[in-house]
Amino acid sequence: MKVIYKEKIGDHTIIRFVSDAVIDSEATKEKIAPMVTAEMDEKAIEKLFMENLVFSKVGPEAEMIDNEAAKQIQRKLDEKGKNQLLLENGDYLADNRGVEYWIEETGEWKKEKIEEIGVMLPSGAVLQENISMEQQQEINNQQEVKRISELTSEQKTEEKTNRLHAIAREAINKAEEAELLGETFDKKAWLKPKKAEIEKLYA
Repeated sequence: MKVIYKEKIGDHTIIRFVSDAVIDSEATKEKIAPMVTAEMDEKAIEKLFMENLVFSKVGPEAEMIDNEAAKQIQRKLDEKGKNQLLLENGDYLADNRGVEYWIEETGEWKKEKIEEIGVMLPSGAVLQENISMEQQQEINNQQEVKRISELTSEQKTEEKTNRLHAIAREAINKAEEAELLGETFDKKAWLKPKKAEIEKLYA
């Protein structure tokens, strides 16, 4: 005999694992006591014991089943996916609790988190580990635009000025390096698109 251990989650009852049933030796001895006769030898008594096993009682979340049924349930447990649960009826149920994903809706990336069992990842959902470099850049740009939009006018002006001065210093450094190396570097041409990008960001 085997024991399956269950767990109630919301409206669902799932099977967690299967284990061997535990024999209650004392209860079995009490059961066969009236059946033992003086003519029986030790081997016969042992046979009677094994034919009348009493198993330890299991809790409300456990159920005793025969070995063949337990084998089928164990196979289902072994075959279930990483984010799946096995229902007591033998069906699999999605278990994506705690899974975070990104999804693009109307041109905007949103980060969502699944809180309940039975919820599948929606079509178009992308797990963080599967985000491409291009998608990550889109997300970063989107978050930066949102951050800037929440700044006060004074904060925007100060931050914009600091960024413009930073790229100006970078242009000067590049020009000096190019001069020392005998190379040509047009700092104004290099600066122009970056300046336009910053001004657009803070417009």
